[in-house]
Amino acid sequence: MSTGNVASRPTQTGTNRWWYVVTGFLTLLFGTTAVNVLFNVLGGPMARELGWDRSVISNGLSLETVLTGVSIVVLGILVDRFGPRLPSVPMALAFGGGLMLMSVAPGDQVTFYLLCALIGAGAGAVNPIAHATVVSAWFRDRRGLALGSLMAGLGACGVLMPYLANWVLGLAGWRMTFLVVGALCTIIPAAVYAFVTRMPPEHEEERRAARERGAVAGESLWTVARRYRQFWLLCGAIFLVSSATFGLMSQVVPMTTDKGIGQGTAVSVLSVLSLSSLAARLLVGYLLDRFYAPAIGAVIFALCAVGVLMMILSAQVALLFIGAVLIGFGLGSEGDVAAYMVSRYFPRHSYGRVLGAVYFLYAMGSAFGIFLLGQIYGATGSYGAGAVPIVVLVAAAIVGLLLMGPYRFTLDHREVGAEEGAVDESDSAVVSDSRP
Repeated sequence: MSTGNVASRPTQTGTNRWWYVVTGFLTLLFGTTAVNVLFNVLGGPMARELGWDRSVISNGLSLETVLTGVSIVVLGILVDRFGPRLPSVPMALAFGGGLMLMSVAPGDQVTFYLLCALIGAGAGAVNPIAHATVVSAWFRDRRGLALGSLMAGLGACGVLMPYLANWVLGLAGWRMTFLVVGALCTIIPAAVYAFVTRMPPEHEEERRAARERGAVAGESLWTVARRYRQFWLLCGAIFLVSSATFGLMSQVVPMTTDKGIGQGTAVSVLSVLSLSSLAARLLVGYLLDRFYAPAIGAVIFALCAVGVLMMILSAQVALLFIGAVLIGFGLGSEGDVAAYMVSRYFPRHSYGRVLGAVYFLYAMGSAFGIFLLGQIYGATGSYGAGAVPIVVLVAAAIVGLLLMGPYRFTLDHREVGAEEGAVDESDSAVVSDSRP
């Protein structure tokens, strides 16, 4: 059966399938990365006006990050059960609404933490989970490129949002910045989910049939974890490489200035890292359509380890920029590789919950990496001692990817080895229990 001609036509709703990529990109452009930017840009003025220590802001961001990881898992389960629209619209409203309410935050720290919790509880909707599920379902050919283009929204947010936030801050202060950016982060994602985002009709029919039987389409997360060793390998690899890349990214500026390099150059190194991660999402997406995904991930993660060594051990500006490019490629490729591999190793109706679990460990790996590098610096007074453990983390992630084995599912979601025309587990409408 040829999948290219079928996939290249407009969808059965009359919408070109690339529209789901474009609108998903817009959601991520005003997605969860905006929180990190706003707290970085507005944290200082906010803390000064309210009389807080900066640790209050960082504690709020930590709380938001933890709840973001939880909301990602919850949304993945709900998307597999109810589709992307029903759970994502209220979560997007909670996310953007929490940012807008920050504009009227009083000096009460408890209220601030409650708003951070609200933002984190809704942040799953402005992560890639729901849109990656939709894009993976619509694309048989060029799935890697489509997912890479979608994920580029995260990188674009990291590049563009600081300028927007800083511009509004200069015009109207931190409260108005929270209000303006929060409004954009409310209206755009909620409108995309409500009026555009759709799964293919056959997916919806199978999911609806499963609910009528009191069951869940696809396999439960518990069943996937028990049955597929690739689940643990992929989760472990993403956790490890996220620990290495995000742990280092959080310290790029102080790590560079500690070597006697100016603040402006240090910020430029960080900017190059962000731009590199944006470019990597498109390049890796293109490569995923042509080569074996674990091998692509292994090569890029190896280059990332080289970049880590350059960043930590070198004091030459040119090598720092090269290291930033290599780290950015690793940082930008993680999400693409994970989203693509989930579609090739696990049943299609389990996509949301499996990717949600992987992204949860992605978030937890980020937190662990930041903690680890901070502890190493505190114990030794230098980041140099962090080179070995970070490289070990990346090496272990590469081993995990290379142990994944052959793809278990084809691009049209049939299990490899299943007889042509047979209904296999990837097309099954129900499972025997109603667990997520």
